[in-house]
Amino acid sequence: MDASVVVLSVVVLLFAVASAVLGFIAESKTLTPDDINYAGGVCFYPAKPAYMLGIRAVALLAAAQIIASVASLCCVCFNPRGGATGPNLKKAASSIVLSWIFAVAAAVSYAQGVSWNAATTRPAFVDGFGLLIKCEYLRGAVFTRAALLGLAAAVLGICAYAILRERPAGDGPKPDHGQQPAVGHAQNTQQQVAPAAPQVASTV
Repeated sequence: MDASVVVLSVVVLLFAVASAVLGFIAESKTLTPDDINYAGGVCFYPAKPAYMLGIRAVALLAAAQIIASVASLCCVCFNPRGGATGPNLKKAASSIVLSWIFAVAAAVSYAQGVSWNAATTRPAFVDGFGLLIKCEYLRGAVFTRAALLGLAAAVLGICAYAILRERPAGDGPKPDHGQQPAVGHAQNTQQQVAPAAPQVASTV
């Protein structure tokens, strides 16, 4: 795996996980019906710790998204030939788009949770029978949903960058065909045979 992919994954996940942790903590610090005060047809909502936790979670999620998106953009702009092309480029673009969709959905959920945990007043309402006065409060695990969406957005952003950093097939080192192998000189292994000395027959 490319070293830059590892570095980006660590940085983005660090921000995304920190954002998710704050989101999970905020879920346990949200407004409850016992926290609401009623007087003169008005509901008084106190500020809860989930208010600041949600704001910080959104900031960390935005940082993770910006880092992943800028890294992917730089990979395309400054390395147009060495990165992904064709189908891989389409996959990376789809991952980036889905990442931002999830991030925006997470930010909307965080904003909803933050607005309902801020110090404010709202008019009370009467139920359908006109017998019971109620104060509205936020239901549903909005901070938990936002935390999970933020993690999914970060993972998709990392996947997009990893796809863009993939080396095309056959982009490895190629042998140099320009040089011809050295041709050794043939050695003459034929041995020189000395002529045989003439034999002289002796006579008695």
